[in-house]
Amino acid sequence: MEMHRRHLMMAGLGLAGAAVAANAARAQDGKVYTLRYQCSHPANTVFVTVTGQRFRDMVEKMSGGRIKFEVFDVGAVVGVTGMLEAVDQGVLDISQSWGGYYSGDVPEADVECGLPLAWNSPWQAYDAFYNRGLNDIMVEAYEKKFQVKYFPAIISLAYGVGTRQELKSLADLNGLKIRAIGLFGEFVKGLGAAPAVLPAPELYTALQLGTVDGVVYGAEALAGASLNDFIKTMVLNPNWNTGVGHWMINRGVWESLPPELQQVIEFASHYGNIASAMQYTVAEAATIGKLKAKGLKFLDLSEEERGKLNAAADATWKLVEAKSELAAKAVALVRQQRADFG
Repeated sequence: MEMHRRHLMMAGLGLAGAAVAANAARAQDGKVYTLRYQCSHPANTVFVTVTGQRFRDMVEKMSGGRIKFEVFDVGAVVGVTGMLEAVDQGVLDISQSWGGYYSGDVPEADVECGLPLAWNSPWQAYDAFYNRGLNDIMVEAYEKKFQVKYFPAIISLAYGVGTRQELKSLADLNGLKIRAIGLFGEFVKGLGAAPAVLPAPELYTALQLGTVDGVVYGAEALAGASLNDFIKTMVLNPNWNTGVGHWMINRGVWESLPPELQQVIEFASHYGNIASAMQYTVAEAATIGKLKAKGLKFLDLSEEERGKLNAAADATWKLVEAKSELAAKAVALVRQQRADFG
């Protein structure tokens, strides 16, 4: 009951904040700001159609049209791995992306986008960022190195591994070549697979030709790219990572915005993003139902295999802890969260 009251209070505060932001934006008859915006994912994925589109729609509406977006498809202005630097240098005004692409420059990004098995559901990511201080750590990690303003984008992935061959157990991953980005490459290595790094646009052909034996991917993204044409088995339970991306705004652009418009963006990236995460959950659940109906096998793991997953995940967490003091602080925060939740 107490948790329910807190949720109602949060919702009330959110609605009040929306009203204040919208009224403040409408009260001003000033300059229209058109922001150059690029996302790191293909146009038909839910990260674009839900997380990104709903954010932009809310900002444009609540700003009374004073903020608009010039939207570019993935790779149109700059490659995915160059997006953070592009925002830093003002080539893009705002990016919507995934920290795993930038962990070489920002090691704490491995914690930002979700350590393997850390968060099964979006509320757990929300708790880490907004109740336990992970957002402050990520602000420090990015904003001290780049001329950006950072906002987390909580998703709601059903994330795991899909393979071209039928799996009977995790042991069948041994020796398979699995496309996995960032820390999840180390994770699948701990399960006996060989990680491979490939851009998303190349995955269909790679699976078709057998260049890779599988992918670590979200269920909806898998279906959206028709990768399920070649996938026979998925391991999604437990969820490997609910997922957190981010929005980055060029620091100069951010500081040029009047306070009432900054408030609009802050609201859309926080409360608006929560609603988008719930819609993302719906999309993932519907997609999993369709994939099951088409005959895709979802492997149920034994307790012994879940223990193997946990051991592989813990090994990756230790790798991140060793990268920097700030990364160690972020991992410790997530470890404490898991301990608190039992």
